[in-house]
Amino acid sequence: MGRSIATLLLLSPLLACGQDFLAVRNESKSAVGGCSSYGCSGCGRCFNAGSRPGVMCASGGQSGYHCPAEPTGNGDATYACLDWTFGSAAMRSGEAQFQQQTGEKVYFGVGTYGTTTDPQRGLGACYRLKVEGVDRDIIAQSVNTGWDVDGKQFDLQMGAGGTGAFNNCAGGAGSVFPGGKSSWGCTYGGVDTRSACRALPSKPSQASAMASAGDSLVRMCEYSFDKKVRVSGEGLAAGPCKYNPTLLDVARVRCPEQLVSLTQMQRSDEPGGFGFAAASRASGFPNAGGTNRCRSEDWGAGLAYCLTRMMDCRKPSGAFMTNVQANLMVPGRRVAQTCTRDGYTRIDVSCGCKGCVC
Repeated sequence: MGRSIATLLLLSPLLACGQDFLAVRNESKSAVGGCSSYGCSGCGRCFNAGSRPGVMCASGGQSGYHCPAEPTGNGDATYACLDWTFGSAAMRSGEAQFQQQTGEKVYFGVGTYGTTTDPQRGLGACYRLKVEGVDRDIIAQSVNTGWDVDGKQFDLQMGAGGTGAFNNCAGGAGSVFPGGKSSWGCTYGGVDTRSACRALPSKPSQASAMASAGDSLVRMCEYSFDKKVRVSGEGLAAGPCKYNPTLLDVARVRCPEQLVSLTQMQRSDEPGGFGFAAASRASGFPNAGGTNRCRSEDWGAGLAYCLTRMMDCRKPSGAFMTNVQANLMVPGRRVAQTCTRDGYTRIDVSCGCKGCVC
């Protein structure tokens, strides 16, 4: 899939079933998508029928939402989208549209969250985060869950924020970006100073889609430092990649359409508003005055009350049909719509195999 060159156009909210469509214009592949692309006239038992179209994943019978997360030499793989990154052009455009709609200035983001109080561990839900030192609240969607994410922690995708245990960003034959791992910093925490962002590759190996979007990995990395959603350990006692901002408040909110249009994942049980509401607050919040500090520099203290950072370029758990419950999701938006190796071209996720029986 990464062999093709694509340009993405964000169209206005519209169309069937209330969806807005990100049209994929592809020079060498059809981006028709939908059930007919899987060799069937009806949608059969497709889990995500009615989803936004995308290019087809070709990987030995695994396609759609079953497109593999691990790059191999035997066909396509799928990846986390690069325009999900904090400060991408698409995120900033969505923020501006949201401000025009509501009058509120917020930042958008996606990442990893986990909570035992939600039947889906928070997957697909949006959370409003008030973060110490950050000039606006963040509304971020959880597209991932993980054993290593605390219930009072949010792990936000930002430029070179740390690849964690599964690195699809750099250092492998099927990685998104060229070159080795050395410029990417710590496995957990990634690049730890703003100046170190300049050593990163600016564009993916397949660079045209990012160039068309107006993004740069270097700029997105620098932007996260500028907006203080990450802090450096330079000159501090615990050293690099050990310090993170403190979360002051966390509450589940309605997912803005501008954010859902990027992930194509949406819960059917959303709250009614975008503000902090007592009934939707996470346990332990509000954290008035930052009484409970993020103590990530202390290995034994855990990561409660921390806004941590990540960027692994890997297909998130919200893109696997087995991780979501159909009754909790909006039809056609049941799984996250992931990307080809260029990080911008969406794959089709309406079904998962030939014949539409999965």
